[in-house]
Amino acid sequence: MAQTTSLDDWLRQLEQMQPDRIELGLSRISQVAVLAGLDEADCRIVTVAGTNGKGSTVAYIAGLLATQNLSVGVYTSPHFIDFNERIVVDGQRVTANELCEAFALVDRVRADISLTYFEFTTLAAMYCFKQRKVDVAVMEVGLGGRLDAVNAWDSDVACVTSVGIDHVDWLGDDREQIGFEKASIARAGCTLVCGDSAPPDSVASTALEIGATLLQIGEDFEYRQQEDRWTYQDAEVSLSLPAPVIPGAWAFSNASVAVCATRQLLGYYLTEKDIASVVQSISIAGRMQVAEYQSVPVLLDVAHNADAADLLSAYLTARPVQGKTIAVFSCMQDKDIDAILQKMHSSIDGWCIAELDLPRAVDSTLLASALASVGADPVDVFATVTTAFEQAVAQSSTGDRVVVFGSFHVVGPVLARLADNRLL
Repeated sequence: MAQTTSLDDWLRQLEQMQPDRIELGLSRISQVAVLAGLDEADCRIVTVAGTNGKGSTVAYIAGLLATQNLSVGVYTSPHFIDFNERIVVDGQRVTANELCEAFALVDRVRADISLTYFEFTTLAAMYCFKQRKVDVAVMEVGLGGRLDAVNAWDSDVACVTSVGIDHVDWLGDDREQIGFEKASIARAGCTLVCGDSAPPDSVASTALEIGATLLQIGEDFEYRQQEDRWTYQDAEVSLSLPAPVIPGAWAFSNASVAVCATRQLLGYYLTEKDIASVVQSISIAGRMQVAEYQSVPVLLDVAHNADAADLLSAYLTARPVQGKTIAVFSCMQDKDIDAILQKMHSSIDGWCIAELDLPRAVDSTLLASALASVGADPVDVFATVTTAFEQAVAQSSTGDRVVVFGSFHVVGPVLARLADNRLL
């Protein structure tokens, strides 16, 4: 790459490396990790894979570990507004200077080895964690698991939050294949925690083949929801806890996975007080996030597959409003658009769909046609997400709400608009 001095310069050059390119495999990143001295982690590692629920599970695990006075690095993707969102140490985003230093090292040692955007940034995250001497790195798998860049490092505890149909071009079109890909982040002699209540058989068989110990929700640990409280229970303990502030039944499942994974990593149970402090304080941007814009209630969620759309639709149905629910929506072309719309259309009274200026984005004309096929009406098409959002708000009356969903690339611009108006 050309010599760069600022984070913006680095990010522009990384974006020229085709940030939407997906090229699974561990050989490239493993070679560069060795050259950069990053192949051996100086910390314990928790990896989190899953079709849905990764973000909140990562946040819960990091929060629980922080209550034990541990230094915790967190790596997630993608970001909404600022790249620094992806790499956090002890609750604070790493600085631009740290990222520039990391990028410079990776670029220098890789020589002519081609890296994808995600591989490059994953190496940068590991460099930052090494420099900061974190005790534990909690890392979100980007896509699948077995061949994802995060899997280039051995985890001490691995988690699979859920197994659904998504990214079929890379992971396969059935849950057995996808379960195999995700469970392959496990390591021999270590624990794999599964939060899917009805996982495909491949999760257990893959754990067995690897030599990992599988802890399955509903069998080895469970949660019981009781209105504004819940109980985490396994063979050794029963913990009575307040409900998570993240809305939706899935928050209890993800919190349970986090409690189980943390116990496996530390070798002891956290107190009810410590767990309560985490689940009552953690919320995640863009995941069932409630806001308000020009006196209109806004719900933002990155639901981008059929399972997530099903959960979002159930959430909306359980919380009806007096007026209309207007959606701001778009997604990537590799998604099962028909399945998403089948799940959502009964919960939506009007659609504002947006063009996304990305190679993988679905064409708005095709999206409008898909909406028409499920009987969605009215459907308005806009050139940008921001314009679609502004028009959805302008169309709203007292008692209406706006739901923004479908992709990080849809939720991100709306979060930026809310931040610009100091509403977040």
